[in-house]
Amino acid sequence: MRYISLFFVLVFIAFALVQFNDPDPYLWAPIYLFSVYTSYCSYKNYYNPMLLSILCIGYLIGSISIFPDSLNTWIVAEEKAKSLGMKMPFIEEARESLGLLLCFIVNFIFLTIGLRKAKLPGYNTTLFKRK
Repeated sequence: MRYISLFFVLVFIAFALVQFNDPDPYLWAPIYLFSVYTSYCSYKNYYNPMLLSILCIGYLIGSISIFPDSLNTWIVAEEKAKSLGMKMPFIEEARESLGLLLCFIVNFIFLTIGLRKAKLPGYNTTLFKRK
């Protein structure tokens, strides 16, 4: 699991760096940097179930709220957008929705691992410290 966590640290850093070319990097870069932080904490075997729960709820609500209305329209528009670049705003929203969904999935996995480890004797989840 350590190597998978390290992989997601690198993936989410790359996602955050790509956002600096976006019109709203002040919104999207911190969203991905939170996932960098939780992935790094998972790499170090530290889990905070409260933080992970809040992030999972936020990522899921965000992903659902900005997902395009029609999946078929989005797929057709993706094909047309290959030649146009990112000129259609709902394509960017769909991609951002999938990014939030990926953040949700990864953090939900970390949450389930953290909750399992919290049940182990001698494991302290407060302030990310182990006994």
